[in-house]
Formats: sequence, C-alpha cells, structure tokens
Amino acid sequence: MKRVYDPIIFCQPESLNLEDFIVATYLTTTETADVLMRAGALAVEQTTGTWMRVPDETEEVRRNHVGRVINVFNIPAYEGGDVGKERTFIAQIAFPWRNIGQQLPELLSTVFGNISGAVNLKLLDLEFSKSYVAGFKGPRFGTKGIRDITGVQDRPLTLAMIKPCTGIPIDVIERQFYNLCISGVDMIKDDELIADPPHAPFYKRLEACLGAAERAYKETGKKVLYFPNITDRQDRMFEKAHKAISMGAPALMVNVHATGYGTMGALAEDDSINVPLLAHPCYSGATYMGADHGVASNILVGKFMRLDGADIVVHYISYGKLPCLTDRYVRVGQALLSEFHGLKPTFPVPAAGMHPGMVPQMLRDLGPDVVIGAGAGMHAHPMGMKAGITALNQAAEAWKDDIPLKEYAKEHPELKGALDIWGEYNANVFELTN
Repeated sequence: MKRVYDPIIFCQPESLNLEDFIVATYLTTTETADVLMRAGALAVEQTTGTWMRVPDETEEVRRNHVGRVINVFNIPAYEGGDVGKERTFIAQIAFPWRNIGQQLPELLSTVFGNISGAVNLKLLDLEFSKSYVAGFKGPRFGTKGIRDITGVQDRPLTLAMIKPCTGIPIDVIERQFYNLCISGVDMIKDDELIADPPHAPFYKRLEACLGAAERAYKETGKKVLYFPNITDRQDRMFEKAHKAISMGAPALMVNVHATGYGTMGALAEDDSINVPLLAHPCYSGATYMGADHGVASNILVGKFMRLDGADIVVHYISYGKLPCLTDRYVRVGQALLSEFHGLKPTFPVPAAGMHPGMVPQMLRDLGPDVVIGAGAGMHAHPMGMKAGITALNQAAEAWKDDIPLKEYAKEHPELKGALDIWGEYNANVFELTN
C-alpha cells in the first residue's frame, strides 16, 4: 500500500540542506481532521502539484522541486484529547529556491501565490539561506554610505517631508524646501502623495527644489539630500530616474509596494542610477494588516526592502498616528539593521506622527542608526520650522546623554516648546492604560 504521508514531502529540517531552500512559516485556522495533510496541500500547491497528480509529476520532479513540510505546531500545543474540528496551527514549509530564482516577484508568487486565496492564512516569516541572498546586491549605500554622504556620523539623521501632502503649487513647495534646508535638516523627501500631479509636475518641481537646495548650500555650507518621488509606471520611473540624476538629483524615492516588488531592485542594480534610494510603505498595509491573512510586515517592509536595494525605508511607528503593535514596528527595524548574510544595513525611518516626545523611546527601541522622519513635528512647532528640527535633535541628545527629556528641556527652549504641546511618550504609562 502507498504511504499516507509521502516521505519526500513530510520530513524534518535535518533531512534537508537548507542552503537549497527558503523556509516559509504560516499561521492558519481551518476545519480539518488532518493538519499534516492540510500543510502538505499548501506545499504541493505552490510547487509541483495541481488538484490531482498528473503523469509528468514524477518522483524525480518531486524530489527536486516539491515543497517540504518540515514542521507543524498545534496552537495550543495539543498532544492528545478531543481538539474539535477547527484547528489552528503553524506550518513551516521549505521551498526549493531553484524553482524561483533570485528575484522577488516569483518568490512572492511561490510563497503566497494561489494559496493567498485561502481563508485564514498568514505568512509570518521567510528564512533565507546565504546562497539565496547571494543573488541580491541589496542596498548600494546602506547606513554607512548615507552617513558618509550627509557627513552625519554621531547622531540619528533627520528627514523632513513636504507638507501638506498634496495640493500646494511649486512656488510654495520651493519656499518650504528652502526653509527646511536652511533650518538644518539632513534630508528632505517628497510626500508619497505627490509624484507628478498637474499642480506640481515632477520635472518643474525637481528643478525648483534643486535650485532651492543650491541656494541654501551657498548660504549654510550644508548639503541636504533630496529624495524626489519618481513613482509611476516602470518605464516612466526609469526615464524619470535617469533624467532626474542628469538634472542633479542626489537621491530617489519610490512607493515600492504600489509599483511592485523588484522595481527598486532594478533601480538599485542599475549602475547609471548611482544614488541612494528611499522606499515608502504606502499600500503595504493592504497586505500585512490582517491578523489572520496576508504577508507579515517584517517580510514586506523589512526583508524585502533590504533585498530589493533600499538604502532608507520609512515604516510606521507604533506610538504614532497609524495603528501597529510595538513588536511589529521593532521587528521591521531589526530586519533592516540586523546581520543579513552580508547585505549592508538599511536605515529605518519610523514615522507617521513623529514628534520630539517620541524620539527617546524610538532610540531605546532601535538604537542610534535610525532616521528621525517628521512632517508636522517640524512644520507645526510653535517656534517655527527651525525650532522643530532643533527639538528633534535635542531629544536625541537627551537620549544619548541619558538625561530625562523634561530635565533636558529646561535648558533647551525648542525641546520644551515641543513637549508643551505634544508631550512625552511614556511606554510604561501607555502599556498600563491601553
């Protein structure tokens, strides 16, 4: 009689040379009498199989290409008893990366392709082998390269955003950009909602901002790194990238999750586009925010962005204006900064509602290799834009010197002004009251 559980598909991690595989971890809840078979169905569906065995799905094909179920964990960790019809479990499936090649679109098609149509299935993590990661160049500059370009070595960098998000004409953008430059900010990006609108066309806006940056540089001696938003169709993105660089753009920005995975990788590996790249997270929440469906944020906004060559990644902070758990935003930051088979680390920009009162906690969470990204936290400071930037830096100084924020604010009026209107984030109070 045939084996119920095919030993090619159902095995242990120790059975495999994991250098040849990508390990995907899934969480699912479903009605089933056999969680092993349900996990096996996921493995087969995303590799060699269809709804029934076909003649050319030979044993050799299966040995070389089928997915392997290497772990299944019941939740709770049942070992006996009547567990009912509905089962919740974590499954780990090893996919031979020879099926995929070293590229993100087909990777995502494999690990969350047809099965993305299943109810209650979330991809929690992807574990990449060193041999797989070797096919990606990753960030061209990384944290060290960005520090070298900006000349900022001893503190977190600051990143400003043009505000309001959209609707303002080029002359207003130019004035705002110039004022940000002379106020001491390190980097400025376009908002994700302004790419090439009729009221501020891309090339005219770029020309105005580059001119403002040059005027400010002549006055202050400080060069500000500008990230114009080139989000568009792929062909137009490359056209904009090349022309922007020829006009003097020192960096580029892309709404990566809206343009598609692999687009930034193509930009990053093009030697004629030799500038830092910033990835914005807009639209990513459509895939990761479901508690029981989608692809987790540490994959999409963390590991994927680093593989795809982003030097800087904006992501949402848990105590800002958009909902996410602290452990999720921290894991994204760790995915960008931790050792990753030799790829350069990527600068995290925890943002969305950032103000000086949050800075020490963010630095306690992730350390000093971060970018402080703020919009209203700079623009709406009661003492003006320059004071807003100064207050963010003062908050970082307080953390570095291990001085309580309110104590440090007594001799730093810019920080005090910010705390007076926005307060100080206290993680202990937040945990007790929420």
